Amino acid sequence: MEWVLEWERAAATGPGICGGKGWNLGRLHRYGFPVPVGGVLAAAAYTAFMADPTLQPLQAELAGVPAAAAATPAVADQLSALRTAIGAAALPTAVAAGVQAFLTGSGLAGVPVAVRSSATAEDSVIASFAGIHRSLLHVRGEQAVLQAIKDCYASLWTPQALAYRRRLGLQDDEVACAVVICAMVGEAADAPPAAAGVAFSCDPRSGRRDQITISAAPGLGEAVVSGSVNPEEITLTLARGELHLTGRIGRPDQVLSDDRALELARLTLRVHWALGEGQDPQDVEWAFAGQRFWLLQARPVTRLPRVTFPEVAQLPVVWSNANLKDAVAGVQSTLGWSVLQDALRYILHAPQDAVGYPVPPGLETARLFSGRAYFDLTSVVWAGYDAFGITPAEMNRNLGGHQPEIPVPPGNPRRGRRGWSRQRRLLRLVRVLLRIAREFPADIARAMATSREMRTLDLTGRSGPELLALLHQIGRVQEHLGPRFQLANTGPTAWLTYLEAVLNRVAPERAKALAAALMAGSGEVTSAEHGYRLFDLVAAAGQDPAARTYLQREPLDPHGWRQLPADSPFRAAFAQFLEEFGHRGVYEVEMANPRWNEDPTYLLEQVRLLLNSAQTRPPRNAARATRAAAEAEVSRRTWLLRPLIRWLAARARQAAALREAGKSAMVAPLEFMRRLALEIGRRLVAAGQLDDPAAIFYLAAVDGEMVLRGEWDGTGARALVADRQAQRARWLTESPPDVMVLDAAGRPAELPTTPAAIAPATAPRPAQPGQPGELAGIGVASGRATVQARIIHHPTEGHRLQPGDILIAPSTDPGWTPLFLRAAAVVMEVGGYLSHGAIVAREYGIPAVVNIPGLLKTVQDGQRLVVDGDTGRVWPEQG
Repeated sequence: MEWVLEWERAAATGPGICGGKGWNLGRLHRYGFPVPVGGVLAAAAYTAFMADPTLQPLQAELAGVPAAAAATPAVADQLSALRTAIGAAALPTAVAAGVQAFLTGSGLAGVPVAVRSSATAEDSVIASFAGIHRSLLHVRGEQAVLQAIKDCYASLWTPQALAYRRRLGLQDDEVACAVVICAMVGEAADAPPAAAGVAFSCDPRSGRRDQITISAAPGLGEAVVSGSVNPEEITLTLARGELHLTGRIGRPDQVLSDDRALELARLTLRVHWALGEGQDPQDVEWAFAGQRFWLLQARPVTRLPRVTFPEVAQLPVVWSNANLKDAVAGVQSTLGWSVLQDALRYILHAPQDAVGYPVPPGLETARLFSGRAYFDLTSVVWAGYDAFGITPAEMNRNLGGHQPEIPVPPGNPRRGRRGWSRQRRLLRLVRVLLRIAREFPADIARAMATSREMRTLDLTGRSGPELLALLHQIGRVQEHLGPRFQLANTGPTAWLTYLEAVLNRVAPERAKALAAALMAGSGEVTSAEHGYRLFDLVAAAGQDPAARTYLQREPLDPHGWRQLPADSPFRAAFAQFLEEFGHRGVYEVEMANPRWNEDPTYLLEQVRLLLNSAQTRPPRNAARATRAAAEAEVSRRTWLLRPLIRWLAARARQAAALREAGKSAMVAPLEFMRRLALEIGRRLVAAGQLDDPAAIFYLAAVDGEMVLRGEWDGTGARALVADRQAQRARWLTESPPDVMVLDAAGRPAELPTTPAAIAPATAPRPAQPGQPGELAGIGVASGRATVQARIIHHPTEGHRLQPGDILIAPSTDPGWTPLFLRAAAVVMEVGGYLSHGAIVAREYGIPAVVNIPGLLKTVQDGQRLVVDGDTGRVWPEQG
């Protein structure tokens, strides 16, 4: 049997053999991330070792121990006896020989290595086992490595490990221990790295998904994870496709420069996409040495708080593809989705932003299921309801789809005190829409001009930084246009709603039909113009024998029209058509799909079909006749409201035209972005990292950015593409429902049928500055608790902590974990919000505050305290 698997084999075998840590490191190596030389001792070695007759009875004695008893003296003695027996037992001869052969073959014999546990149930989306199982550093020599392996095995039999397994409902024999063995990272063989720490592709405390959070300290990262030092906490925010450093706290000196922090953030985002598919945030352990970053571990972030509006925080999420299934159809490419997902973050709630309605930052606005795009309709519908009084029924109607209505308070949402606020916002929105109607055409013209200018640029000879600068230039076009497009997207709905309301007073049975008819035949809707202009191409071909001959050939040559005679009417007309509309395409929001300028086959086929049919005249007159008939009917029914109806209908038509023109302008930059992506793909093919430039669409935007910056040479790209292609093939066989109602853990749930689940629209009252005896620290886990404090200097004093007490501690390493299960809150003298204690507190859902100097000397044992994890403050209960 192959006992020790090198990284490539570890990636292929999975967590059942290599454990979560080993499997993820194998995948990181496979995808070209900087991982130290190493491999994984398979979990089967642990199973074989624990079958030793001297160990079996000791394990059996612990089988029925519940989580609450894990830290009692009797159980602690039993666990200690088992750990001693593990240390005294010998590894199977074949296992020891396999480890020796691996150390020799990988060049790790006689050099310092890290020996780290990798249990088969850890580092998954439901269980992190953060820091509970042991890691040993600077282990040198075969015998020392073999002993360290047994120490890792023994770490599965500590009170905290046993309690954690019981809490998750895992039996002891369901958790086996693989072991990672890898080179130490440092400036020299025995020197520590310049800096190390952890990074999250989210804010694990608040749940914000638009931030990268980094915890950094000089030397080894163990000090950061254990909470024994105050690290530098760095926050970066992803806005409009670019990362910005937005905060530093915790240390007077910079551990990482701004440039290095941004580089690490991009690397963390790459992990987020490679292992988390862009939607499951990742917890990454890193080290910086030799002028480069190394990745030592990556795992999903567990128990991440859901960011949403407080009033619907207790509701399940209604995920719906309404309003997406057409425009963002089918299985999405990784590159296309990575760009679109970011755009949705800043344009989806543009109407609320325009009127000053607060939207929680870092919402997960959309995600993929089986590769298809879905909105968080619970948040979207509530935002429309609470900001403007749009009922769930009205919102569902506007969005389409078949999603259920979320429960809302009874009564008219535009009545009462909050109702008046909603009406004022609605009036402000109307003023904004009127302004957008005046300004948006000029915005569209500028965006189209920039996109057409960039269409002609030669990208082949430009450097990576030059291409990146062009990408940012076109990105700023979308950044400016995006929110305005969303407002323009709102316009047709708003004006049509008003129009229908007035028509309902005139012809209630015909209101909707008349409104639709009054929208017809404006001649200004660009997407309709595409169709009309095809008839012009048919007319040109009818006068052009060479064009007719070309269009009838099989197979149709998509670029053959360029070889038509210079005086060909069809050639001139088609060139003009592509000049105006060539940036568009079939399912054009998906960047992986070609634009018409690139492949006009679809257009030419439509021209040929029309040419061969009897229909050679555009249906413009029919549309105008429809509107004229509707206007005549309105005139017959009312003269008093006729001017208002005409005005509203004109506004609705203008808004619809602006919306369509805005969409055309929004997709125009994608033509350049697609060309740039293919240029990156071409360069990766030339470097031997890809086989086809189009494979670039299986990589994320951050992958391409790091190639352009010279931070990644494309190593591992071929493997990542192959895995994503296989994943896409699986997704194409699946048919997910249009609507899914899921709880916070992703399990099917049901919406309540009454509004009782809607929380009051008030936030918890934060602590006021200047509270008597107030202590200020860093809030690392949200919530508030008001109970008595228990000062615990060491985990061996844990028996003093009663259920519901506040745990007051100097710091917390994994040995403190069983105490967390009994604590109502945790307060520590040192640590950061990415330390082990913070991670565990968040996972358990208990408030926590860290980094309060002199805490143990200031607080009295048994004193009643208020702990506010939201604001990072602690104070004595008053009265």
